[in-house]
Amino acid sequence: MKLQHIAIIFVIIILPISLVLGEYIASQIDTIYLQTMYSQKLQDATYDAIKAFQLNTVNNKYSSVSDSKIRDIEASISTFYNSLGTAMGASGYDQDSLKDYIPAMVYTMYDGYYVYGKYFNYEINQYQYGLKPYIYYSCRYRSGADDFVVNYTLDNSITIYGKVNGEYVTKSGYVINPNLVTNIVKDSNGYAQSVIYDGILIEREILEEQLITINDEGVATRGKYQYTKYNNQKIYKDGNRYFINSSNKKAYLTDEGRKLQAGEVTPLMYAERLTANGNLYSNSGVEYYVQAYEFSTWINNNLGNIKQKHAIDSNGNTITNFVSNTEEEKIFNFSAKNNPLVEGSTFNENRISVIRKTIETNLSVAIANYNSGSSITYKFEMPIFNESDWDKLLNNISIAVFMQGIPIKAKYFNSYCIITNDKNEEVVAEDGIYVIAQNDKGTIEAHEPGCEHLVENNYNILGSYNIIDFERQTVVISENNEVHYYPKEYTKCYKCIVNASVSYEINDIIEGNLKRYNINTNNYEQINKDITKLRKIYLTALGRERYDLYRTNGYFNVE
Repeated sequence: MKLQHIAIIFVIIILPISLVLGEYIASQIDTIYLQTMYSQKLQDATYDAIKAFQLNTVNNKYSSVSDSKIRDIEASISTFYNSLGTAMGASGYDQDSLKDYIPAMVYTMYDGYYVYGKYFNYEINQYQYGLKPYIYYSCRYRSGADDFVVNYTLDNSITIYGKVNGEYVTKSGYVINPNLVTNIVKDSNGYAQSVIYDGILIEREILEEQLITINDEGVATRGKYQYTKYNNQKIYKDGNRYFINSSNKKAYLTDEGRKLQAGEVTPLMYAERLTANGNLYSNSGVEYYVQAYEFSTWINNNLGNIKQKHAIDSNGNTITNFVSNTEEEKIFNFSAKNNPLVEGSTFNENRISVIRKTIETNLSVAIANYNSGSSITYKFEMPIFNESDWDKLLNNISIAVFMQGIPIKAKYFNSYCIITNDKNEEVVAEDGIYVIAQNDKGTIEAHEPGCEHLVENNYNILGSYNIIDFERQTVVISENNEVHYYPKEYTKCYKCIVNASVSYEINDIIEGNLKRYNINTNNYEQINKDITKLRKIYLTALGRERYDLYRTNGYFNVE
């Protein structure tokens, strides 16, 4: 056969293969490009949603109230679809069509979560989109005469209802190791003035913050006021008077002409009882440890033998597939080895396991049920989260969005995005607090509690507050006229907050046992450093901020 003939045969065979391969490679490149583009647009839209939720809750003084919270979530969902619809418009999708590919959006809250998606409304006999009923992080336990439910939260607060020792109870509060609490001191009104927790004296404190208010003439005035918090509402001291910030106006408190109920404590009475020597005090930090001590002592005495193996489902069957197996360890027997304030304790391992299981179970059902009402032919399924994803969902307010079934060439786009909101009034995480300190140059800065420069340079520690107090607030004076201010106006430490350098563990601060990893020995080594003042300021602030949360005060130790 001549060489020319062989060449022709080669071309006849190879050319179609080359064309097919070229088309296949081009298709794969387009698919990867579209996957990357859609993933980025999903992430951007979810980020816009969390920012909207964050801004609404930070500037909404009633964001922890249920109806207001739902409005904030619905506004966040609207922001998500607006953002995603705008970004995906060039691809031929609008807001309405995109809903077909979003089987669920999850908003994890302090003590439960909302799922947004399509559900069947029996009143109108058709499917519609909306928020489904709130689901609590709960688990039922049964042992002997005990048959009760525990509602967990994102911190160490729990609610118990059901039969304990054969009697029906409803109790709620924070749990700690009660063996660490001593020397409780209360005043004549029954308010706690001081307590010792783990060798640290927790006392009443004077709190101050900046505020801009508008007078009747529409003039904005900037001032710094002492304040305390009562029923999730800040009460400010202005000379010999007290006011609350009502729509950026001073609403002065008065009980004149009011007929008080027996035992009633009004906001004014509360503030006056906490005023001494011309100063308005906050005793929330003290009350946190005192009431937690009382509640935890009751838990130890009544539920100390409850274990993971006593957890049952709605059918009464033992639950055996928790992510952390602590079957023979006592969940509610609080001690040095089981301190609810410390990560890794038996209580926290079970708390996280319950939260994870309830999200996983109900979300799987929600996404699976979406197939029944879906208008597209795609089988929606819950993806498998990695540990980093679970860490986001289990430790703070978060949004999880699932996007599935969008055709991209020969495949379908199937992804999800989880973004955490660490600036909210729902939960105070252990790392959700900044410490105010003056450095050796005289500059006052805000630091993370474990900032190595704060610890190692012996900065003068002045106070500690929720990180949300360092966020900018907006006051609208009139149309096109607004001013801004920071309640806590301090420079943030570049080394720990801005640059996120190496810090000591929060657990070490809580326990007063500093350790540092030595790369040479591959071990953690003890650091001999006196952090008594840091622990005092931090533990007081942690207690204060958690005690002042709306939900926990509302249910504290209900009989």
